[in-house]
Amino acid sequence: MGKLSWNDLRLIYEGQFGVTADEANKWIAKELFTKNWYGTQKQIGRMWEDIENCISFSELVIEVEKFQKKKVLKQEVAIEVMLEEKHIAWTKFASDIKSPKLLKLKPHSINNYYGMWKKQLLEAGFLIKKEQTYSQKQVVKAQLKQEKKDRKLDLVIELTKKIKANRGK
Repeated sequence: MGKLSWNDLRLIYEGQFGVTADEANKWIAKELFTKNWYGTQKQIGRMWEDIENCISFSELVIEVEKFQKKKVLKQEVAIEVMLEEKHIAWTKFASDIKSPKLLKLKPHSINNYYGMWKKQLLEAGFLIKKEQTYSQKQVVKAQLKQEKKDRKLDLVIELTKKIKANRGK
């Protein structure tokens, strides 16, 4: 048997099951948009099979980062504020992925999805991770912190040597 067309599906549903085309359309749409549309931590969602959704999400990421930098907020807080203000970037993203009920979720859930989607698209190679640049002050601070850890480690090593030497006597 060859490839099935939409017309063949219509004939199967109408002929064998007595279902109208509109009913079949509703069932298929329900199956497509409710089962694994957003994805899980382990499995990427079906919404990412459409390149337009990926592009829309990358635009959303840019808008969130701009908003975050402008208001000097952490990512999670920036997303919550954007949702409360009904920011245009979120409404555009929800309409692009054909999921208006996304905006009806709690901000905590949306934050979880946002982080999961960003991680999955980074791993898939669609998004590019921004390189962090450090100031000279931050580098010096990190070096001092590492030196302090090294000194503590040296003290612990010396102490264990002394204890072992005392046990041997």
